[in-house]
Amino acid sequence: MIESKFLEIFTKAAVQVSDKNIIIKTKTNLLYELYLDKNLKLSPTEPQNPKRGVSAFQTDLCVYENINDLLFPRIVIEFKTKITTHDIITYSGKAGKHKTIYPSLRYGLLASEIEKIPNRFFIHNENIDFFIAALQYKEEKLLSMAKELIKEEIAISKKLDKINFESHSYDYYRSDILLKNFIK
Repeated sequence: MIESKFLEIFTKAAVQVSDKNIIIKTKTNLLYELYLDKNLKLSPTEPQNPKRGVSAFQTDLCVYENINDLLFPRIVIEFKTKITTHDIITYSGKAGKHKTIYPSLRYGLLASEIEKIPNRFFIHNENIDFFIAALQYKEEKLLSMAKELIKEEIAISKKLDKINFESHSYDYYRSDILLKNFIK
């Protein structure tokens, strides 16, 4: 299945499982940098409206949460048919840049025409939070997979909010690796 068709099907599934505060957008732009100019003014000057080519990359799909009428990015998913080492390095770099601006953002890759994650992903990835080899998740399984993925990743994003934006103190942290099949 070509990338754009799979993106279209996944987007429809994601919209069906979202609540009223979750907004799904395709081909949306997210900032990868904010800086102060020589007059100590923030640039880009409209961070709520990122423009591709002006400190922003375009993403295939972004899941936003509407918080006080502002769209806060929670999840980015980039869609590929197959995955190369170059793709892994490129998207991992993009994910790192986006997470500098949006520290609770979850970033993932979905490859529609492979059935298992290649070992080169584990070798070259630095910033991608999840990867789905989605050959077996065609239309009949897509709704279940999209629903579970979005729910889980939003929950993790909100945990990161607590770390980054709330004044909690903790005495324990552990990062975990979860390997599984979404649908058996």
